[in-house]
Amino acid sequence: MRETEDGEKGALGSSWSERLPFFYGWIVVAVSFVCFAVGYATWNSFSIFYVAILDDFGWSRAATAGVFSVFTIVYGLNAPIAGSLTDRYGPRRLLPIGALILGLGLLLTTRLSTLWEFYLLYGVVAAVGLSAIGTVPTFSVLSNWFIKKRGTAGGIATAGIGVGMLLFVPLLQGVINNHGWRAAYLLLSIVIVAVIPVTVLLFHRHRPQEMGLMPDGERRKDTASPASTSQLSPDNLVVDREWTSREWTLRSAMHTHRFWLVSMARFLEMACLQTIMTHQAAFFVDEGFDNLLAASIVGIVGIMGSCGKILWGTVSDRIGRESTYLIAFICGTVGVGALLTIQAGSPGWMLYAYGAIYGLCYGVSAVLCPVMMGDIFQGKSFGAILGGAYVLGNAGSAIGAFLGGYVFDVTGAYHWAFMLTIPGMWLSCLLYWLAAPRKVRRVAGRADSTACLQPQP
Repeated sequence: MRETEDGEKGALGSSWSERLPFFYGWIVVAVSFVCFAVGYATWNSFSIFYVAILDDFGWSRAATAGVFSVFTIVYGLNAPIAGSLTDRYGPRRLLPIGALILGLGLLLTTRLSTLWEFYLLYGVVAAVGLSAIGTVPTFSVLSNWFIKKRGTAGGIATAGIGVGMLLFVPLLQGVINNHGWRAAYLLLSIVIVAVIPVTVLLFHRHRPQEMGLMPDGERRKDTASPASTSQLSPDNLVVDREWTSREWTLRSAMHTHRFWLVSMARFLEMACLQTIMTHQAAFFVDEGFDNLLAASIVGIVGIMGSCGKILWGTVSDRIGRESTYLIAFICGTVGVGALLTIQAGSPGWMLYAYGAIYGLCYGVSAVLCPVMMGDIFQGKSFGAILGGAYVLGNAGSAIGAFLGGYVFDVTGAYHWAFMLTIPGMWLSCLLYWLAAPRKVRRVAGRADSTACLQPQP
């Protein structure tokens, strides 16, 4: 029997994992939740550090936001490498190293005094570390553990991003107010190094087969009962068997229209998202609101994003990925409209309404694209394929972050940049529909409804 990455036999892992009252895959989801909550605080707290660093050094907004653009580009360029390393070595080897690199980057950022140092330490070093513990490695593992409940599992795992925003953004803003932004980055680096490696080494696992298990907790075929080989078995979710029978690699995936449609959709989605996420705190402060209130609204966006991730992931398992994107972007359009109505003197409830509505839309971004890619390109090289798609997607993040700062420097306001995100979201939605993962695999809810219409023997 094949050795696991821990040097244990798969059968030994099954001796205790099968006695758990629930599927071990949910522990893998919980580990991913923790890694997202702690690690992505680096990404989602940038908007409050952005304000503090501007006050400290007086750099232009476009140049300072460009640091985040470089961060997202490096994160995206490193994604295929992180995916390939996960496919080959597993998360228990890659993720602790990534956490140490991320923590080191943030620790060194506390010593910066020039703009080029900010670009190097945060924009490059921290980005490499985050990509090694981020979405691509995580979903390359989750796609091994879940097929029927892939959206739900991905939604719960990525909900950690929003919970991290709610917990860390106001906390870090308080540290910035009282001790400065350097102390806040120091605190974040300590938490990352202390929490992620230990959690991963203790509980993470690469594939269910290493523990004698099957995806979604299904029984192995040799011991399956009739009930376990029902209409909802993973094989019966397949629509295009010729497509799913291929052994996909990054190279072969890049020769398909679906790969590029999803990549372009991701590009537009992330450009729109980061235009707002990078600059929302600065926008509120410019309008005369307290910076702690601005940080709280960022936290509200985060926690509502967590609710959205679970909601959209679960809904997508019932009605399909494309239909879920349509509903989410309706929320996003309303949220951006609410943001554009806020001005100096607006009541506080308007800010909270924006945070709640836009936060729901924000929740769709982290979960559905990788889940959709899993539906289309599931296989041994999925991590590398997803990473390849994220190169273009994170270029969108870079453009969005820079665009917001550039538009402000030119016009003195953010409104035109925010308005452009509305048509961008809808074009992204159209491209996801054209990619049509529904024509490769049904989601469980669609397969269930189809089965109900079929005559019973």
